[in-house]
Amino acid sequence: MNRKVWVLCVAVLFTAFGFWGCEDDPTGSDTPETSSAIYVLNSAATSISVIDLEADTVYNNVATVGTWPNQLVYHNEKLYCVNSGSNNIMIFDVDTWEAETPIALGDGKNPMNMAFYDDRYAFVTCSMSNQVLKVDMQEKTVVTETTAGTGATGIAISGDKVYVSNTGYVGWDQPYEQGTVTVVNATNGEVIKTIDVGTNPQSIAVASDGKLHVSCTGDYGANPGVASVIDPATDTVVETVEIGGAPGMVATDLVNELAYLSVWGMGCMVYSTTDYTILNDSEDMFLGKGGSGILVDTEGYVWVSVWDDDQVVKVNSTGTVLKTYNVGDSPMSLAQRIY
Repeated sequence: MNRKVWVLCVAVLFTAFGFWGCEDDPTGSDTPETSSAIYVLNSAATSISVIDLEADTVYNNVATVGTWPNQLVYHNEKLYCVNSGSNNIMIFDVDTWEAETPIALGDGKNPMNMAFYDDRYAFVTCSMSNQVLKVDMQEKTVVTETTAGTGATGIAISGDKVYVSNTGYVGWDQPYEQGTVTVVNATNGEVIKTIDVGTNPQSIAVASDGKLHVSCTGDYGANPGVASVIDPATDTVVETVEIGGAPGMVATDLVNELAYLSVWGMGCMVYSTTDYTILNDSEDMFLGKGGSGILVDTEGYVWVSVWDDDQVVKVNSTGTVLKTYNVGDSPMSLAQRIY
């Protein structure tokens, strides 16, 4: 799909969100208490579903989120939702589903993704302001604002360093800028280094050996997708996996040492994080559907959101579908309550 068509599709989707968001009426009447769960962000319903792994039951629309929700993160008995359109982070108690006062990040930020540094501080990428914000999660205030690169989107933390992927998207029908990853000192917010990676880097995940895998979507045209692998010891790219297609998010399997690159509506591409052997490429997709969200749990099972079918599918590493769960409208981001 070329970039013009892709951008048009995104515009249609954002328009549709405003309409479809009225389709369901999240009531929050079901408030499951479980110590083992997969949380699902339903983008069109602007709500959260809970897959209770203890009872093997799904509770839909247990909480309502903000405008253009983009990511769910679980941390210490709480669930955090990054709302791009609302420019905030919502916080939910996952036992009572009571919502705390959201953390306001400021107008014109367009927050995309967040990652916890420790129990007090988290970092948030902002694609419109091209920044990464350090947020005091206890005081609910932004403590530092660091300029990253154009279209700051993906984020991962390794030791005392924050890695931010910058897509380089500068506007309709314009070529992408050089894809980069900005390395930021987590303690003082200063930029340490900027690393050139593939075109349009969207997402970052850490593998079992500590290396960072950056999913680079490409330009939907002449430059296909790649995965750039960064060694945090040297902050250099040590491998480029020429996997092709147009990958979006990346999730790493720490049990089976694999990396999964989701492709919207088509499934996932897969490669080894030890020798970079490609197991599934754009001609042989893992699962063959879904890809609006992906998570690999602590046991090595793969969870894939299927936006079109309002489902989340649990798959093992060999591609066998173990179970399909019906969730809310248009599922995307997934988060695991670790058990």
